[in-house]
Amino acid sequence: MNAVLAAVLFGAAAASITAGTDWSRLRLPRRDLSGSRRATLLGAVGLVHGTDTMLRRVARQQRSVAATAATLMVLTVATQPSTMNTLAALAVVAGAWQVPLIRARSVEKQRRHATDVELTDTLGEMVMGVEAGLTLEAVMNLYAQRHRTPLADEFRHMLERINLGTSRSAALQELRERTPTMEMQMFVSALQQNQKLGTPLAEVLRQQGASSRRRRRQAIEEAAAKLSLKMIFPTVFCVLPVLLIVIVGPAVVRLVHSLPG
Repeated sequence: MNAVLAAVLFGAAAASITAGTDWSRLRLPRRDLSGSRRATLLGAVGLVHGTDTMLRRVARQQRSVAATAATLMVLTVATQPSTMNTLAALAVVAGAWQVPLIRARSVEKQRRHATDVELTDTLGEMVMGVEAGLTLEAVMNLYAQRHRTPLADEFRHMLERINLGTSRSAALQELRERTPTMEMQMFVSALQQNQKLGTPLAEVLRQQGASSRRRRRQAIEEAAAKLSLKMIFPTVFCVLPVLLIVIVGPAVVRLVHSLPG
């Protein structure tokens, strides 16, 4: 009776988590992902890949993974019913619900990092293009045609928005919102300030490139300084015990054998 009761209770809890809405609703229009649910998915996926198709795909993955975990946990709790097992099973289902979101955040984080690194290297090319007499849009267009990278995709999207009639300021602001990283924010702010004040664009890009390279060098130095601190735990708990066994172990064995029986 206890096993059946625990299984029923856990099944009801898992169902409330994994099936908050009807499964068929996943095929309905965009309004099904409105409100906080859509904001949560969009925050994980990002504006670049935050299309309705991608958001519904992540939602389906959440329900599929959580339903699978709930099924396995129900069988586990049914065979070994206890309060601890029930709480652990609920925690597993909740964690499974978050797995697709964690994966989506990781992909978006990698894209943003790749964009930052690429932007630092691209500023030099943009300076040469502007000094050669090209406009900002022409330089971005050449770069977008020659590369198939996250930054090139962002330049391509910005140029498409400008071709559709969006102003440069609005297109730059959208570029900042799609990739809200420090490097991109500094880059957009420099371009917007140049557009307002009319300063030489090549000089602005050159200074921006120097500042970006300096920030990257400082980040590398900071990571290198943290490396020694991170090595304390593996050194003390993994390396030193092995060294003690190898160095002191034979001496201990000889000492034991030398003692009178």
